[in-house]
Amino acid sequence: MGANRYTEETFNMKFWAILCLTLALGCAVPASASSYTWNFATTPNASLGSTTHIYTSLTGGITLTATGSSTLFYKSSGFGETGLGLVCHERGCDHEIEAGDSVTLSLSNLLSHNITGATLILSSLQPGETGSACDGFTCVNFGSGNNASSVNITALLLDMQKNHVSNLIIKAGSGDILLSGLQVSTAAVPEPSSLMLMGSGLVGLMGIVRRKIRM
Repeated sequence: MGANRYTEETFNMKFWAILCLTLALGCAVPASASSYTWNFATTPNASLGSTTHIYTSLTGGITLTATGSSTLFYKSSGFGETGLGLVCHERGCDHEIEAGDSVTLSLSNLLSHNITGATLILSSLQPGETGSACDGFTCVNFGSGNNASSVNITALLLDMQKNHVSNLIIKAGSGDILLSGLQVSTAAVPEPSSLMLMGSGLVGLMGIVRRKIRM
């Protein structure tokens, strides 16, 4: 009789413990991983009329602000020369980001996410032309390659998060460049409400086990 009672109590304790843990884990549903792309293609071959312009990701609605060292210009002339540049007035200039000039991207709305990958897309990189992407602490340098270049800046964005800075400066070194796009991937993270539910479930589990042990 005593053995049967012990077995029944043990079974009940395990049953309620497993049920409570299952509910806790079931409530903790993580947010899905996401990928964001900003395309700096706006008005072909025209000045944007300002030194600043707001871009919104194609999915997710995250905005970033581009600020040029002079008025922004969108260039689309074929031959790999498509992207965001700067207005220039010197004879023979081609409205790209000239040597020594820059475009700054304000990423404050992005850096609150759990970033796992980031690629900067450039164009119009001719042989011998170079540039850099910097956050004030660290720089990633890039060079020419088939009129286009994909630069991995994941470590740079993680450094920006670590140092609490939001401005990414794209600067031309030798020659001139165009800024075509930005691609960023983020990891799934648990929602705060899910974490609270999971915590409540685990607390309940501990209470049940403690009560059964006392009995």
